[in-house]
Amino acid sequence: MTIRVLLLALSAATLWTASAQTSIAITNPLFIDDQVKCSSGQLCSGANISGWICGPQTSIAVFSKTQYPNAPAAGLYAAALGYEYGSGSIFQTLGATVQANTTYTLKVEVGARADYEFTGYKAALFAGNVELVEGHSATPVGGTFVIDTIVYSSGANPPQLGQPLQIYIKSEGYGQVNVAAVSLSAE
Repeated sequence: MTIRVLLLALSAATLWTASAQTSIAITNPLFIDDQVKCSSGQLCSGANISGWICGPQTSIAVFSKTQYPNAPAAGLYAAALGYEYGSGSIFQTLGATVQANTTYTLKVEVGARADYEFTGYKAALFAGNVELVEGHSATPVGGTFVIDTIVYSSGANPPQLGQPLQIYIKSEGYGQVNVAAVSLSAE
């Protein structure tokens, strides 16, 4: 009886280890590395976002309760993509590369301001500047954030094997998309 229990435990441990998720490092995934100086309760922004390549109409912002009613009193840091003059974007090349037989899960926390139009976005996982998968299905209600989960399975012999993974997020239209968090895991 003891050997049977030991074999079952060993079998379960092997299955768990085989499917363990690994977090992939992203620089400044919560957009809090840049300190923007502003008064509490006011919207303010800065030009650059550390760790990310920023397109036009993109900044780091500290949102107040006016934009997000559940924001902390000190403000809520997020990337602000797009404005009335056009779309914005962020891009980052990671230290990890595409591996065979691996499932990658990209999660993007997307927000819509309560006081400004949300016109949509695109979030994508690239490797070696080739798009692997994209998503744009999350539709937050004004003043809230929701998580979009985008999954890519590489297969046994992926064309981008060994190429660096890249994250790209872009607003659509002339509204604004806010991104509060980005994560990527591999299994």
